[in-house]
Amino acid sequence: MTQQKRVMLVSGIISAILGLLAGFLGGRLAVPPVAMAPAVMRAEYFQLVDQDGRQRGRLGIDAHGVARLALFGQDAAVPLVSLAADPQGGAHLELGDAKHQRAVEIKTELQGSRHIALYHEGQLRLGLEVQENGEPAVNLYDQGNRLITLGLTNQGDPHLIFAGEGQKTALELIGRKNGDRSLTIHEKNGTPRLVLGLKDNKKAALGLFDRKGKTRVALMDEPSLILLKAGKLVRTLP
Repeated sequence: MTQQKRVMLVSGIISAILGLLAGFLGGRLAVPPVAMAPAVMRAEYFQLVDQDGRQRGRLGIDAHGVARLALFGQDAAVPLVSLAADPQGGAHLELGDAKHQRAVEIKTELQGSRHIALYHEGQLRLGLEVQENGEPAVNLYDQGNRLITLGLTNQGDPHLIFAGEGQKTALELIGRKNGDRSLTIHEKNGTPRLVLGLKDNKKAALGLFDRKGKTRVALMDEPSLILLKAGKLVRTLP
């Protein structure tokens, strides 16, 4: 074998060996692909700030275990949006206005009641609610006092209530599915004093009461007039 051929053969063997080593080492030293797992951050409190370092948001768990999210405007110390969820299952959403006053409130309670409240200049004006027993109602307020309630009983009977001082009932209208209709006028302390009614859409009646709520006069369309005192019959007129 000539000297040139011997050199070419040795060079080929060396190249083959180097190629095998490079492949082996490359496989051993290469970084294996890493599966991208979703990032999870755990904390009891987060704060959101804008480019100027002003607090614009806050998310955390308070000492009672309630999760709260608060969002702020640029110059507001009071949250424009406040959302809370308590451990028992209730939720509360409150929206503020540009004057840093409460504007809208939505609340759900564990017992099943639902409430929506609308405010003007921080004063409650309108409330929508569904009670635990399913009775819905619309309430109108003035200076924080409920003055008018329009609602339905859980039997589906509509009723309208006007309230007076201390939110005590002053006048009440109700119409029942069985045909009964009644208008009741109450005294300042809420005691009924006069009732005008219609029974089964047929029989009219008028009742007068004393200040203790006991019937004094009952006028029926039989016709008959019944006079009572301290709840006891005094006279009946045909």
